[in-house]
This record gives sequence, structure tokens and C-alpha cells, in this order.
Amino acid sequence: MDKQGKEISIKINGKERPFTTETSTYIEAEISAAKEEEPLALEAPPLVSFPSETTPSKKRPKVNRMIKTRVKSAVFSIFMAVIIGTSFGFIVLNVIPEKKEPMSLQKDRSLSAISPASSSKTANVPPSSAAEGNTESAFTVSVIQAGVFSDEKAAKTYAKQLQNSGIPIVVAVGQQPISLFIAVGADKETLQPLNDWYKQKGQSTYMKLLSLGTVNDRQLQDFLTASESLYEKVAVLSARLLGKGEVKPNEWASLKNAYKQFESQSPSNNQTKQYVRHLKNAYLSLDAYQEEEDDALLWKAQQELLEALNDYISLTS
Repeated sequence: MDKQGKEISIKINGKERPFTTETSTYIEAEISAAKEEEPLALEAPPLVSFPSETTPSKKRPKVNRMIKTRVKSAVFSIFMAVIIGTSFGFIVLNVIPEKKEPMSLQKDRSLSAISPASSSKTANVPPSSAAEGNTESAFTVSVIQAGVFSDEKAAKTYAKQLQNSGIPIVVAVGQQPISLFIAVGADKETLQPLNDWYKQKGQSTYMKLLSLGTVNDRQLQDFLTASESLYEKVAVLSARLLGKGEVKPNEWASLKNAYKQFESQSPSNNQTKQYVRHLKNAYLSLDAYQEEEDDALLWKAQQELLEALNDYISLTS
């Protein structure tokens, strides 16, 4: 009874066992075995670890690639900036001055278009003449130019070709480069219709203003000044008629009066002989046109005026 009252039963590994002193050793062995097995049952599966360098190793190629791309872009941008800057500097130093020069020449021509040999009264009059008080204003005319040449032989050859085709022409004296004149008038407005006609025929032309010089010889200068009125009237009327313009009766009358005054003042010397002859022939051709209305007479008048222009330049140079 006493033994049964003192029995204690316990469950070990799901089995109920009585607890006695005899079994204590066995229980302790079971418990120690259970403790040894428990960590095995609770032990978690080992974690898979990866080397710490694997993640950076995947990112580094992308980073390197981005760096290389940016470096290439920066180098290309610098290279293009150098090329563009160099090109712009070349344009500023070389191209722009070349474009400005024709603009300045055109401006000068539109204002004066003065020939090198007879650029102004001062250029043709000796310094002593200014001290003597020669204040004669320069005589100006407008011409149609057919070309310029550096070689005189080439200029004369081309002038011969134009003359054979019926175009009035002279190789202008005292001009550098050598110029060919194919018409003369008082101003550009008068010559414009004739210039347009030349261009329609395929002739390359350029209109410019000529300022003729003066001389220190008072008698010669008075004669040239007196002749300018006749020269201008013949030039204006012949150019207008060739441009299909009209001449009023009072203009014909004024032309005749100018010729009479010219005849009364013409000196009889060899110095002005050619000039007088060419100017007279120009007037006579224009006067004959009034009766005959033959255009050939107008072209002849222009040819004589061009020859007289060369004579005038020679007298004042």
C-alpha cells in the first residue's frame, strides 16, 4: 500500500511510466537523450550565403559602362566645340573682310564712281593751281561700262569684237584697270533704258559716274567749260532716243543754240582739234536724225561722244 501510494507516473516520449527510484537512472538517461535530440529537431536549415563580392560584381559593369559613355560624350563635345570655334574664327578673319570689301566699293561707286586717272579736280590739278584760286567745278558724266581688263591687248581684242557687232565702244584712257565704255549720258537715270536694252541682248554692263578733271590753263579751261553744255545735251538726247524716249521741240531748239555758242568759242589749235572734231560730228549725227529718224545716226553720235570723252580726259590729265 505504502509503495503504491508513493508511485508517481510520468510520460516520457508519449509513454506513461511509473517513477521509482529504480527507474530514476533510466529516466535521467532518457532525459539526457531527449536533450541531445532536441537541438537536432529545432535546428534550422543552414542559410545559403553568397559571397559579398557577387552583388558589386554585377553592378560594376553597368557603372563602368555609364562612366565610359559620359567620358566619350564629354570628349566629343569638346572636340566639336574646338572645331566650331576654329571654323568661326576662320570665317571672321577671312570671309567677312572679303564680303565687306565689295560693299565698300559699291558704296564708293554709287557716290562718285570716279576713275583713278581723273578721281577729282585736286588729283589732276598741280598744287600750284590751288594757290592760284582755280575753283572750277569738275564736269561729270555717266557711262555704261562693258568690262575691265588688266591686259591692254585683251581689252582691245574684245573692243574690236563689240565694234564689229555695231556697238559704239572706246578703250577708256587713263583707267586702271583698263575699262571699255559703250555709252555715255548726263546721268544714270538717262542711261537706264539703254542699259536695260544692252542686258536684254546678253551684254554684261555696269553704270558708273565719271568726274572729269580741270586744267591750270585758263584759256583751255574756259573752252572746255563752254563745250560741256553741248556735250551734255547731245549725250542726253541721243541716249534717250536710243532708249525709245521722246525729245520735245524746245529741247531740239536748245541743242541748236548750244552748238552755235560752241562754234563761236572753238579755238583753232592742234591741242583741242580732235576733241572739237568728235563733238561736232556727234552733234551733226544727232541733228541728222531729227530729219531722217535713222537709229544708225544715234549710234554714230554715241561713238563720237565716246571718242570726245577720251579726248577730254587726255586734255585734263
